[in-house]
Amino acid sequence: MFDIAHGTARTLQLWTRDHRYRTRCRLAQWQRAWRYAVDRLSTNDAQRMMLDCRNPAGWYPLLVLTVEDTLEQAREDIVDNPELPRLIADGCARVADKWESYNDELWEARRWAIGLAKDYAADEGIALTPLDNEREPAN
Repeated sequence: MFDIAHGTARTLQLWTRDHRYRTRCRLAQWQRAWRYAVDRLSTNDAQRMMLDCRNPAGWYPLLVLTVEDTLEQAREDIVDNPELPRLIADGCARVADKWESYNDELWEARRWAIGLAKDYAADEGIALTPLDNEREPAN
C-alpha cells in the first residue's frame, strides 16, 4: 500500500513541477511579446524569440554573425573606442544583407564587418587606431 501512495505522490509532484515549468515558460513568452509590442525588446529577448521561431519557421542557421563576436575580433586589431560597438553593429547589419558564402564564411564576414566599421569611422571623422601602432616596439 505504501508503494502505491508513494508512486501516486511522486506522479503528482512531477505533474506539478511540469505544470509550473510550462506556466513560467508561457509567462516569459507573453512578457517578451509585450516588450516586442512596446518596442522595448532586449538583445536577450530578441535572441530567445529567434530560437523560439526556428522550429515553426523551419529555419536552422549554421553560422551566426553576432556583434559581440565581431567586436571581440575587431579588438584584436583595433584599439577600443567608445564608438566601436555601434560601428561594428552597423557593419554587421550591412554584411548580413549582402553576404555571399564561399569558404571560412564566419571569419570573412566578421572581417568584412570590421572593414565597414573602419570605413564608417573614417566617414564620421572617428579615428580608430590599429593595435600595431599602440604596441611598444620589441627590444
